[in-house]
Amino acid sequence: MAEWTRVAELTDVSRRRKKLVALGEERVALFYAEGEVFAFRDACVHKGKSLARGTVLHGRVVCPGHQWAFDLRTGQADDREECQPRYEVRVADGGVWLRPAALAAAAAPAPAAAAAPGRVPAAAPASVTAGAADSAPPSATPPSVPYPASPTAATQE
Repeated sequence: MAEWTRVAELTDVSRRRKKLVALGEERVALFYAEGEVFAFRDACVHKGKSLARGTVLHGRVVCPGHQWAFDLRTGQADDREECQPRYEVRVADGGVWLRPAALAAAAAPAPAAAAAPGRVPAAAPASVTAGAADSAPPSATPPSVPYPASPTAATQE
C-alpha cells in the first residue's frame, strides 16, 4: 500500500483557501475550493513561479507570474498542452493527507470517472500524529467530529 503523510489541518486550509507546505524536499501548494482540497507542485510548469501565491478563481488556480490558469481537478492548463503536476489528496481525521509517490502518476489529467480529490477521504488510524506517515487505509466516509485546530509537524509557510 502507498504511504500517506499528514501535511496540514483541514480547518487551516479551508480558512485560508490556500497554503504552502513541505512534503519531504518538495514544496506543495494546497488549495481549498467548493468544499474540496487540491494539491499541486508549487512550481508552475511554465516559469517556475509559486502557485501558492496565485489566485483561486472559478475552479482554477491562476499563476502570479504569467497568468496561466490550471484546472484544480486535472492540473491541465487552459488552452495549452501543459499539465501541472498534482498530488493525490485525502481528507481524514481533520487533516489533509498527501501520498508522496503519487506525484508522477498525477501529472496526467485524471479520467472523468475518477473520484474528486479531497472528496474520497481515507480514515487515518487514531494513533497517527501530525506529520507521521502511515499506510493508506481503505476509503471511508468523512469524519463527523469537529476537526482539531492544532498545528501540524509538517513545515509550513
